[in-house]
Amino acid sequence: MKQKKSGANLLVFFSVMVMFNMAASFAHPVTPTLIVERHLDSSMFGIALAAMLTMMFLFAPFWGKMCSYVPTRNLMLIGAIGYAIGQYIFGSAVNEAMVVGGRAFAGVFTSACFTAFANYVINVSDPENRGQNLTVLATVQNVAGAVGYFVGGMLGLISVEFTFMVQIIVLATGGVLFFFISKDDTPFKHRPEKKLSLSDANPFAAFFDLKNFITPALGMLFAITAICAIGQNSFEQVFNYYIKDYFGLSSAYNGIFKAAIAATGFLANSLICMRLIKKTDTNITFLPVIVACVIPLGFALLFFNSLWPFAACDILFFTVNTMRLPLMQNLCAGRATPETSNSVMGFYQAMGSLGGIFGAAFAGLIYDTNSHYPFILAFCAFVIGTALSVIYVRHYKKEQAAE
Repeated sequence: MKQKKSGANLLVFFSVMVMFNMAASFAHPVTPTLIVERHLDSSMFGIALAAMLTMMFLFAPFWGKMCSYVPTRNLMLIGAIGYAIGQYIFGSAVNEAMVVGGRAFAGVFTSACFTAFANYVINVSDPENRGQNLTVLATVQNVAGAVGYFVGGMLGLISVEFTFMVQIIVLATGGVLFFFISKDDTPFKHRPEKKLSLSDANPFAAFFDLKNFITPALGMLFAITAICAIGQNSFEQVFNYYIKDYFGLSSAYNGIFKAAIAATGFLANSLICMRLIKKTDTNITFLPVIVACVIPLGFALLFFNSLWPFAACDILFFTVNTMRLPLMQNLCAGRATPETSNSVMGFYQAMGSLGGIFGAAFAGLIYDTNSHYPFILAFCAFVIGTALSVIYVRHYKKEQAAE
């Protein structure tokens, strides 16, 4: 492998990432409106996302494996175009089958995008800058995504159809830009000795690679990632629907709350998360961040009927969560070798999607039984995630003591 060099090229890459991740969130605040206006079953707000995340879970390891063989910029292009097509189907939906089909199709290609993004940053970064660059990546994804909620909420005031049209155009444009502004990262990554074969096109075959790199510590990190994703997606999906269903608010409010999260999340990552990565052992200091996610979820259970305290809990939770995500991503990347990093990041994406499947699906299915149950599920998931994090920290300290 050649000497890796990051810098100006990554600055341009992150600039396009801002645009792309904003567009990825345009449809989220108008999805409740689409469901209501087209008289679809209310469970669709969770089922639709679960369909997308199911395909992301199934295909993320496959795309991670492909990153070892194919320039990641090619996968970014393929993923972005496929994502745009899936959103066209979703935005045109007139029944539940089209909603699920569109989101599932988009999920196949969304996993290509986000797996390729993480692997590209790892492949072109100098080793000493990898953690910092991965933190910037996760920060851009979360902050730009939150800004995208705001923009999507404003676009939704024009119409649902207009919002989807803008999203589709920007997603496709982003894919083309990624292809032309990104380096060919082939010289900077480990190339498998085994040539790519037809059997490698089977996405399920990629799961067998797990045995080549899994360790007890990495297994715990994957479990924490999946369980916290249950809580995150349950809370996020039901909050977006709840404030329209219970409080009667327009999509603009979804956007306003996300804009606040974008500002506070950027400050939290810049002032706190980056310092944790540079100055502390994040194998230990990620634990207080997980605990800090539990606190606003607990308070949210007390304020179901009060809009502004409830919204404040939402903003505080997602502000802390924007720090949790890059820390978890860095911990998983730190447990990988040059030979396994592409596959590890593919499985990291898959575990986030796996948790999201259950979080989004359960939130949609149990909402009609009791609109408060999905919030309780989110709280319980993060309590379990915290308990597993305590076990991981103890395991890590034993590892260090044994060295």
